[in-house]
Amino acid sequence: MRLPPGLVHFPLYLLSFPAARALLFCSSIWLLGFSYGRLFLWRDPHSAYFRSESAFDLDYSAVRQQEARAFLAQVSEDEAKRHASHDATAKTRTRQKTGDTPALCAAFVTVRRDAEAARLYLADALGSMLAGLDTRERGALNVSLLFANTDPGRHPDWGAPWVGALADTAAGYAGLTDMQRAGLRKAEEDRDLQLKGVFDYLYVLERCLAETTAPFIAVFEDDVVFAADWMARTMRGLQYLVRDYQPAEGKSAADWLYLRLFYTETHLGWESEGDWWYRHLPLVLVLAAGGTAAFLLLLRTLGCGARLRLDWVTIAVVSLLVAPGFTVLAFMAGKHNLPLPGYSLHSNLPFAPSSGGVMPMEKLGCCTQALVFHRPALPALIEYLRQKERGQTDSMIEEYCDATGLQRFALREQAVQHVGLVSSRGMAAANTRSVWAFWFETNKADEVEKRHRETVEEVDWLMFDTLAADGRH
Repeated sequence: MRLPPGLVHFPLYLLSFPAARALLFCSSIWLLGFSYGRLFLWRDPHSAYFRSESAFDLDYSAVRQQEARAFLAQVSEDEAKRHASHDATAKTRTRQKTGDTPALCAAFVTVRRDAEAARLYLADALGSMLAGLDTRERGALNVSLLFANTDPGRHPDWGAPWVGALADTAAGYAGLTDMQRAGLRKAEEDRDLQLKGVFDYLYVLERCLAETTAPFIAVFEDDVVFAADWMARTMRGLQYLVRDYQPAEGKSAADWLYLRLFYTETHLGWESEGDWWYRHLPLVLVLAAGGTAAFLLLLRTLGCGARLRLDWVTIAVVSLLVAPGFTVLAFMAGKHNLPLPGYSLHSNLPFAPSSGGVMPMEKLGCCTQALVFHRPALPALIEYLRQKERGQTDSMIEEYCDATGLQRFALREQAVQHVGLVSSRGMAAANTRSVWAFWFETNKADEVEKRHRETVEEVDWLMFDTLAADGRH
């Protein structure tokens, strides 16, 4: 059956109008933008393209887990050879540990978890923390493990050969009174995790303060995985905060509490309270349409209309359809994927000032998986938490900062992933899945290693040696 000639030529007839050509061209650009979002922005939980069925897959984390397990297997083999040999240096080498002036005391709190999925949590955490570190990085790092069961022998990794070979300190509770130990045992039996969680957090903070002069103290949960360049990027960020950061008026450069190495994008979407443009989206669409119409009318008035084929229908189509359509497309991308100052989260903008990979995160920062504290600010925080005694540690730290005005920062690109689906606090799996660094998994091992080598050279290691040495006096 042949179509009438008029119907065949109808599309060509439509394209003879400038408005139709403008709409076709702009629609093509819009579809390209939409396709880009589907291909590259599906990890952002606040974009229109989010794919929950794939966003929680282990990609880069799986690579780091494999590297961690290979590293620990080699350590265990070396330890077995050492014990089998009368000459400790004949068949194996001694693993490097912390130097004389560590810059960072890194404490893990680990507890027994009965689920099979949690069996390798601590091994993966410690292995990925240390695998591939430069000698300068390892020398600046003091690793402290607290086996936070009142009977540490219940923990499956208690006495593991790689623990003694790699950790600078690994122990259960020490120096407790009988009353304290009995109270901890009761909290353990009753699963009073808000009481015991605060106690454990204070315990490792105070142990780092007492046993090292490190100017920075980190507390990590045991169900995390570290990027290969985590230490170099952390030290570069701390270097920026200590040496280069220029605070806002009325703030002191020393008035900050922590640098966050992990955060989840779950809490970092468009806010109806904080984001004026999002809160007034209908008005924004009107402004986009009106602003576009005014601009095109100005071009027409200036005599550019004929050259650009700006007839009245074209102006109406572009103003009423194209401009609102692209405005909606921008919101669909998600707040932190927009290449705008104050919005772009996952990459440094080419026109943004150097910030050592650090950004302020005064609110919505979650959780306590990986926080690096500024030593001078810790005594007051410890006293605050001791007075509170129980609660959600992360919430209480944020409340303390809000009350005191202390600044909080985060690495722009997360250096740590939370892989634990088996919570030590009894949280449901749906809640633990929400504590996830979505963009961490986009890392590529070869690119991270290249960045690692470059970042190590950007760190002023002598500055940190001086800071740690000053803490001795």
